[in-house]
Amino acid sequence: MPVADQDQLTLQGVSNFTREIRERLRDQILSGNYEAGDRLPSEREICVELRANRRAVRSALELLEREGLVIRRPNCRPIVGAIDESAPEEPPLTGGQKLSNFVALMMWHADPREEDRSGRERIFWGMNQTLGRAHYHTVFIDLGEPIGQAADEPSQEAAHLQYALNQGFAGVVFYCCTHDANIELMRKVNRQVPLILIDRKVYGIEADYVGIANREGTYEATRYLQKLGHRRIAYLTFNESLNTVQDRLRGYLEAMAELDRSEYYELVLPMPSGLADRWPVAESIFGLPADQRPTAVVCVNDFQAVAMQKRLEAMGLDVPGDISLIGCDDLIVRLPNGVGLTTIAQPFEEIGAEAAALFLRQAHSRKTVSRKPDCVNVECRTKLVVRQSCKSLLAVD
Repeated sequence: MPVADQDQLTLQGVSNFTREIRERLRDQILSGNYEAGDRLPSEREICVELRANRRAVRSALELLEREGLVIRRPNCRPIVGAIDESAPEEPPLTGGQKLSNFVALMMWHADPREEDRSGRERIFWGMNQTLGRAHYHTVFIDLGEPIGQAADEPSQEAAHLQYALNQGFAGVVFYCCTHDANIELMRKVNRQVPLILIDRKVYGIEADYVGIANREGTYEATRYLQKLGHRRIAYLTFNESLNTVQDRLRGYLEAMAELDRSEYYELVLPMPSGLADRWPVAESIFGLPADQRPTAVVCVNDFQAVAMQKRLEAMGLDVPGDISLIGCDDLIVRLPNGVGLTTIAQPFEEIGAEAAALFLRQAHSRKTVSRKPDCVNVECRTKLVVRQSCKSLLAVD
């Protein structure tokens, strides 16, 4: 149905059409399709594009102007408003509401393969325990897609961030899925309320951060395999610049570098995007004779460990009989073949508690000193959880 091109509309109908036009334009601005200083199409062009009447378009632009997203001047096309980074004070919220006692936890949708309580539930629990003692409450805002599937939806993420501001949340604890797609909006949130990043750092955002000791975790896991007698250990990862991905890779490389040069073996396998049906490189490597192929694989996360086990099984290889396997995160307890997955466990409750503590620190400082305190990075320790997916190669007397 066209947005609007009918003369005989009720006032309520015009309001609905105006709201729809505003959301469409706002999504394009917040997703970066239009950047600060860019000119939007003229009212006439918007009418043609959205099949809308001039009154509805003009009302939508007025709403965007009130939000500071658009600048309008007589006889000129609307301009996307720039965010003034030097502005010392902003209204606490776009609508001027009083800040509530609710703190938003904004992150991925739980993956159906996660067992017991999901990672997000455990982070929520850790936050709520800490915040409750200070008379705050956690509200979970679902980004709507399982982890790894929301990266192509920056407008959805932007809408959730803007919602947290509009609704008067006192702060936002944020797992960023779209990397640097919404930098300006994240900066805006961080100026108005405490923004705490979890798991992933966002370069260009000066905010408190809570993650895990990723490098130490994969180092410990690789050393564990070495103590079981493994020397040909491969590492399965993504070709991404995320701090978590790179830190985990460094841990593997450091552990492998400690082997005697005569035993040194390094094999990093970037998994192809979309998990294609065929993966020629991996198939060639694991198709080598038993005395040449890797005897173990450390995976960047549990989900890739599951994918790896399925591929190995399709090649006629058994975990752990032929190949030992280690995951990361402790979100999946068992592999599809029923074997318990050895993994690097994240302390999710601790992550939530630390994020809540950083929020309280920020909120107190902003209220008493009227300024944002220096940023803090917290790395929680991981724990290697040993199950049945790793086999010792040492001779047993």
